[in-house]
Formats: sequence, structure tokens, C-alpha cells
Amino acid sequence: MTLKASGRDIILAVLDNMHESAEPLLYRTIVPSHFDVYLHPDDYSRLSGIFPGIREECIEALNKELAGLGKKGFAFLPGLKTSSQKYETSEKNWAIEFRQDEDEELSPGDLMIDSRLALPSPVEYGAGTKTQRSKTIRTGGGETRKLGKHQQDSPQEGATPIAKLTYKDKDGQEVGYLMRAAEISVGRGGQTEFCDLELNGPADISRQHFYIRQDSETREFFIQDVSKFGTSVNGNKLVPKEWTLLPSQTEITLADRMKIEFQRL
Repeated sequence: MTLKASGRDIILAVLDNMHESAEPLLYRTIVPSHFDVYLHPDDYSRLSGIFPGIREECIEALNKELAGLGKKGFAFLPGLKTSSQKYETSEKNWAIEFRQDEDEELSPGDLMIDSRLALPSPVEYGAGTKTQRSKTIRTGGGETRKLGKHQQDSPQEGATPIAKLTYKDKDGQEVGYLMRAAEISVGRGGQTEFCDLELNGPADISRQHFYIRQDSETREFFIQDVSKFGTSVNGNKLVPKEWTLLPSQTEITLADRMKIEFQRL
């Protein structure tokens, strides 16, 4: 019998991930507010019509769980009087996005939750913030496993953008990304692959497709192709794994399937 994921399974998987991803500080605990839910194509197709309802109940469950956690007691040190711990989300609003697993990593009934948690800025002057990502999988049998948890340096909020990338995703929506770091990775990402710019695109686009960096002295931009099906700049195919000068304004084509407009700012 083929297992099937249900709306209830999705809600429970998101709640499990919220607990796994919580980051305790001294006086409060931060939990992620953005969750990407990956489903097997069969489950995605079957449930797509009720995603709004699942999202609504998921947010309701998260609010109740967060309120309940805040009522529990804790002690800073053994023997001290317990005090209520404050739980709060890293961002103002909950966001739950549903995505189809195009990497063939999930079986029918499986769910993968990828959450993002913006950690508080460090005290050091000029230091960037960190984004913590946690990935958990809930199997069709109900077992929850942690797949990974890591922190990614983010440019300081308000840092001046040095370039802009614009593309249309596979749903036809225009997406803009401001490059603020000296080097970024671009691709579809995946369970074990992190990209600064994660593309919502076809499977021909690699999880890590290309890198862009700005030279610290000349301020020129360079691009390196690390994909399976290739990258072109203004129609000229790049030599894999070689840094190539990137014009100030140009069109980058990925696997002959997706185009990204690059503009130096």
C-alpha cells in the first residue's frame, strides 16, 4: 500500500521542526517563522487544492504552541526559582510555503521541512547577522528525523547592494535579489546544499549552479559555472569551474531553461 501525506501530517511536521529549530538565549527563545514544506510530486498534486486551508490551520497550531511554550517554567541554574520563558518568532509573521520535491529525494508520504531563523545581530560593530537553517524529515510512518542544522553568515542589514539579479520562476513570478556579499552561490539548493539565491526552477538547474564574486581591488564581477547542464553569459557558454569576467549588465542563462538578468549597481 502506497503511503500518502495528509494535511495533518504537514502541520505536525512543521510543529516538530519549530521545536527542533528553537534557539535559546538567556531570557528568551527564538523560533523560526518561515517554513518550506517539500512533498513528493504525488502528494503535492493531491493536496495542492487545499494548501490555503492547511496553511491557515498550520499558523493557528503554531500560535497555540508558541503561547503554550511561554507558560512553561524554567530555571537559569539548578535550585533557583523557576520563571516563565519568553518565546518569540524571529520575524513578525508566519510564512509556510509548499514546494514539490523535484530532486526525487522523498518517497510518497514523506515530508521535508526547511525552516529559516534570523538570529539576533551580534554586538561587534560591522558584523553581519546569521541565518540558521534547520531541515527535518517526517517519514510516511510518522518518524521525525533531523537532517541538518547550520548557520549562514548574512550581510549586515542595510549594507549597500552591489548588484541585482532578476528572474522569472517556474510559476511565472518575477523575483528580484540584491547581492550584498562579495560572493554568492546560485542554484536550486537541496537537503545538503545551501544557496544564497535559491531558484524556484526546473530540475535541469543544479542545486549549486554558479557562483558570482566581486574582486576586492578592481571591483569587477566574475562568474564560475559549477553545474551539470551549463551556464551561458550573453549566449556564450562558460568553461566549467573557471572564473570568467561578468559584464556590468548581462543575461545569464542556466541549462538553456532559465534566464537571469544581472546588473551591477
